[in-house]
Amino acid sequence: MNDTITAVDGVRVGHAQLAGARTGCSVVLLPPSSEVACDARGGYPGTYDTHSIDVGKKYLSKHAIFLTGGDVLGFDSAIGVRRFLLERGTASIGEGAANLPGIVGADIYDLAFADVEGVSYPQLGYDACAAATQGPVAEGNVGAGMGATVGKFAGRELASKGGCGSSARTLANGLTVGAVVVTNSFGNVVDPDTGAMVAGARGAKRGEFVAFDGFVEEFLRRRMERGNTTIGVVATNADLSHEQLIRVVQVAHDGLAAAIRPVHTLADGDTIFATSTRAWKAWKGPSDPVVDAVGYLATRCVSSAVLRSVRAAATLGGVPSASEWTGGT
Repeated sequence: MNDTITAVDGVRVGHAQLAGARTGCSVVLLPPSSEVACDARGGYPGTYDTHSIDVGKKYLSKHAIFLTGGDVLGFDSAIGVRRFLLERGTASIGEGAANLPGIVGADIYDLAFADVEGVSYPQLGYDACAAATQGPVAEGNVGAGMGATVGKFAGRELASKGGCGSSARTLANGLTVGAVVVTNSFGNVVDPDTGAMVAGARGAKRGEFVAFDGFVEEFLRRRMERGNTTIGVVATNADLSHEQLIRVVQVAHDGLAAAIRPVHTLADGDTIFATSTRAWKAWKGPSDPVVDAVGYLATRCVSSAVLRSVRAAATLGGVPSASEWTGGT
């Protein structure tokens, strides 16, 4: 059973990465005429063309959403995504604005960990599109998750490996919601169901993590570690308007708040996109229950994707994975 975002029929995800350079790009390819909404929080968001999908705007239908490493350098991924869309005939030039390549995206700051000299983000964007499938999404050190680290509030040298994760839920009536998340957080990752720390700032003893609750006074004396940000995409097959998608993406940030402590800091730029394929039209009643149900499921999928991103990650570049640090517990 596919329990990742591609369980939403028509949504495809692809990754491209350079393990040696410790960076990469992930792309979510959408069915035709899929509207997209976005909500960015924290002090350092890095986004591409998100004004076009803001409240009151009209260029809402997009072909692709990219999640990339490389900070602003990663925005060049859009060049490769555009080339792919034009080559495949998914988009075109000269047939009116409605069919031009519609691309939005967001980046993480991985430059303190990655070695981006000579990296071609246009090629990574193109390769991620070419690799996109509707099969289960690969997780861990893949795509933009290659350069992700978590728990940097105690210093970058104590961080754990972050990564890419995905999750989905399908109800018996066919309503499906999924998420894909790249976790590169300032805060620690916790299991919202148990409160246990899963990954983050490593403590003095192997297997231990530093809780931010007891670190606040020390934090006030430190220079803030910049270079974080958790980004992701929520997708559903529910027939939602753009206004309703905005509501869903706002609520979906609760999933980050449930799984990351602290979250949405001035050192983060946490950004989530939401999209709908509009294929599920079974509900005949008022729309509010659908919006709230999708928002709740999105929250759960986002928090689950965060957990899966660090649990699937592998040690890289001297930064241990959570499973290595805890000995697989």
